[in-house]
Amino acid sequence: MKKTILSLALLAGAAGAANAQTGIKVGLKGGFNLSTFSGEASKGSEYKAGFAAGPYVNFGVSDNFSIQPEFLYSQKGSSVDNFAYGSPSANTTLKNTLGYLDVPIMFRYNIGEDGKGFFVELGPQGSFVLHRRTFNEDGSGKEISGSRTTSTDGLNKVVIGYVGGLGYQITSGLQLGLRYTGDFSQVYKNATPNVHNSVFQFQVGYLFGGK
Repeated sequence: MKKTILSLALLAGAAGAANAQTGIKVGLKGGFNLSTFSGEASKGSEYKAGFAAGPYVNFGVSDNFSIQPEFLYSQKGSSVDNFAYGSPSANTTLKNTLGYLDVPIMFRYNIGEDGKGFFVELGPQGSFVLHRRTFNEDGSGKEISGSRTTSTDGLNKVVIGYVGGLGYQITSGLQLGLRYTGDFSQVYKNATPNVHNSVFQFQVGYLFGGK
């Protein structure tokens, strides 16, 4: 009888541990992007504002470790002051907004207990270009007629990069995060200009079913 009770207790304990350590949760997040270009030909590139938003799925491997694929619409690009445009050339501001579907696969480690508290995350990212909006502004901030480009033909359609960040998971499921994402691949198909996306992200997310 004692052996039976002990066996049942061990089985219940093992089942409880497995339930605590594993699980699938879904969430939504959104936030602010601060993006620019990096690389050999990025001289003069300045940061521009944008946003990122979309769903994600969190696969709990243990109480502290999870794998989190995400599907985010993300605005990137850069702003370049004193850009020579036209003939005769005039100093203008080049505004370059690129829209991507970012698919990062994040490996996340919670430093706190019970799935809450501070966390760190790192992982690879594939980005798929969706649209482009490039134009020049004159000194008054007005778009110069005929300067707009929307074609994505000159862009790499798939870009490979990386993401790293840290954040804080609140008990209710709400989380705050700060990330940096960079690309190994070039923005443009040709070697010139040799530039890469470089983005700082502040994100707010909600994990449904969070502890």
